[in-house]
Amino acid sequence: MNLVDAIGEPALVRTVWDDGRTARFHHVWLRDNCACTECRHPTIPERTLDSITVPLDIVASSVAVTGGTLAVGWPDGHRSSFGSAWLAEHAYEPGFRPVVDEPRTLWRAADLAAAPESDYAQVMGSDEGLLGWLLQLREFGVSFVRNTPTVPGTVIGLAERIAFIRNSNFGLLWDVQSKPQADSLAYTAVPLTPHTDLVSRTVQPGVQFLHCLVFEATGGDSTLVDGFACADELRRSDPAAFDVLTTTPIPYRYHSDDCDIAARGPMIRLDPEGELDEIRYSNALMAPLAVDPDRMTELYRSVRAFTSLLRSDEFTFRTRLDPGDVMTFDNHRVLHGRESFDPQSGPRHLQGTYIDRDDLLSRLRLLGALAPRSTTKPA
Repeated sequence: MNLVDAIGEPALVRTVWDDGRTARFHHVWLRDNCACTECRHPTIPERTLDSITVPLDIVASSVAVTGGTLAVGWPDGHRSSFGSAWLAEHAYEPGFRPVVDEPRTLWRAADLAAAPESDYAQVMGSDEGLLGWLLQLREFGVSFVRNTPTVPGTVIGLAERIAFIRNSNFGLLWDVQSKPQADSLAYTAVPLTPHTDLVSRTVQPGVQFLHCLVFEATGGDSTLVDGFACADELRRSDPAAFDVLTTTPIPYRYHSDDCDIAARGPMIRLDPEGELDEIRYSNALMAPLAVDPDRMTELYRSVRAFTSLLRSDEFTFRTRLDPGDVMTFDNHRVLHGRESFDPQSGPRHLQGTYIDRDDLLSRLRLLGALAPRSTTKPA
């Protein structure tokens, strides 16, 4: 799709494309997005032009299209140029820019009979293997990395294949074992109902890694639930509850001898387009609810309606991790849990770590699987 013509109008420039479509760009927007070396640093992808210095009523003195490039002259003699591809990518005309579909497959337990999986050597050894793994994570919210060496600390290298490790009060690398004087239910042998991790933090970690090193105990199977699938079902079957849980902040708190962390947020968060964006749910860390007394009963009813879906057999995928398995999942979407186990029957030792979801998407962009969304090279 190439730019073929441009017509200057009082407030904007109307562009014409070779497929017959038109798109409008305001003069102030074009001047603000100039990417010449006077307006952007020549080697750093950051703006040096201060947007507030561009007059709201600025009008281009000339516009022309040559070879698919829009050339714009300004009253002070400054000149800007914008390539067809960049303008098409950033056009804000309704319906002009094609919708970039990021595949998302919602699933129930039966749909994961053949769970998404990748091989450790392939993930670590090539960009193709890495990309295949990350595409599974993006589409299903979960992928199992098989045949991982059962050497403590290996999971850090796997996570760093994507990006930086995210630290927390549990450390960069944490051991999931039953132990005395535990500071989390994860470090006991009791069952864990489906939850997302670190709900008491303003920003939950984006991707979680759980690496099975040793598993000889009886019980302790892992559970996974697609929170987006459950939220989608709640929106269909109980729209009133869905509305409550997308608009009511829920308080969460984690406190120990070393820290006291609290945050509030809806159990189901939507993006600006109304699409599912994040699940924040942990029965263990939910603090006392606080809403108008007239709304309290409805809030409890809504939480229970969602909880019933999250814990139903229809949505709960169960699996027993083998030594060498790394369960990787989107902590903004997929809830995880664990059945109880007998620590006297044998050891069960997992190691875990986190990265942020932004870094997962960054890696996908660098691998060419997501649009780069560049704002620094219009020409």
